[in-house]
Amino acid sequence: MAHRKCILLVEDTASHRKLYASWLKIGGYEAHVLADERNAQRVAEELSPAAIIVDIRLPNISGLDVIEGLKRTELTRSIPVMALTVLDSLADQEACFAAGADVFVTKPDRIATFLDRIAALLH
Repeated sequence: MAHRKCILLVEDTASHRKLYASWLKIGGYEAHVLADERNAQRVAEELSPAAIIVDIRLPNISGLDVIEGLKRTELTRSIPVMALTVLDSLADQEACFAAGADVFVTKPDRIATFLDRIAALLH
């Protein structure tokens, strides 16, 4: 059974990890922060979070590949995924949705909008 309030955040930039984790806590969620996207699949399988937020520009594996892996795997396929990125072109949005993202959010977002999108992702 998924932890209703646990959100896995995959983000390589320390300042962004801190910002989004604090926003999640303010929203009443338990933020599980992951700096290294290479562990995202394993951690998602172990945690079974309510949702996963994936930065798209990551140093080792593209966030698109991380999302595709999550959506390809039986244990994590049904977990909603938010793509979080500084990229904001229509092509970037389409690539994120094609990879399996459920929601596309452009950085920097505002806390109210961000939390609204998380809530929508969980319903």
